[in-house]
Amino acid sequence: MIDKETLLYHLNREKDRVLGDKILDKVELVLKRNKEKFSDFLNPHQRKVALNVIKQINKINYTEDGGYERAERKRIAIFPDFLFPEHIEIPLSILKIEGNFNFQSVSHRDFLGAIMGPGIKRKKIGDILVCDDFAQIIACKEIKKIISLKLNRVHEVPVQITEINREDIIIPTQNTKEIMATVASMRLDAVASAGFGDSRNKMSRKIKNKKVKLNYKIEDDPAQDVEINDLISIKRRGRVEIVKKRGISNRGRIKLLLNRYT
Repeated sequence: MIDKETLLYHLNREKDRVLGDKILDKVELVLKRNKEKFSDFLNPHQRKVALNVIKQINKINYTEDGGYERAERKRIAIFPDFLFPEHIEIPLSILKIEGNFNFQSVSHRDFLGAIMGPGIKRKKIGDILVCDDFAQIIACKEIKKIISLKLNRVHEVPVQITEINREDIIIPTQNTKEIMATVASMRLDAVASAGFGDSRNKMSRKIKNKKVKLNYKIEDDPAQDVEINDLISIKRRGRVEIVKKRGISNRGRIKLLLNRYT
């Protein structure tokens, strides 16, 4: 029997404890049945929580897959350690959604909303790769038929859906802007203000109102320290990655290189 309380003791956030509990339920089934089990799609923070729990347990192994190498959202497979990871196939479907979008601009949000319209939950959907006249959706294999039958339109544009192989995935070009910034400290409000172009007071209010995520997790403390490679995101405004420190200015401020993704 797994001692859940001990294994989840280090998790302070309620959402993390709920996720950890679900992962341990799957681990117990793996140990009982000697058969692999799969998580839903998880973002990088959720996978970090899940893997920290999994790695504490003997006799099991894991692998993860999101459909392509740089996928942000991935499913985790948990299986007995006598099985080889390369023999485990995580059930994914890659669906190409095409339509005449020449006269109707559509976004990631439009495709996600259309997919979730029939009642599909976000956790069943992986990355959504939006190109000029089509999108590629990575989804749990068990909902492929529902999407194919129920998804007829995206933003009032009729669409056709076909399943493609992962080798046929096209990675869209991401709009990136390099920002050379100077900040008084590595506080979240200071760096986010520099990256998104808001005043520090305005950014501080956004953080306190839980509008800002740090490394995919809502952070409500403006004074939270940030580090190189951290990712700051605001819904509908994109993301800012802290790339590197460039030294100290003559006035003693920290010089940063930031990448903003929109």
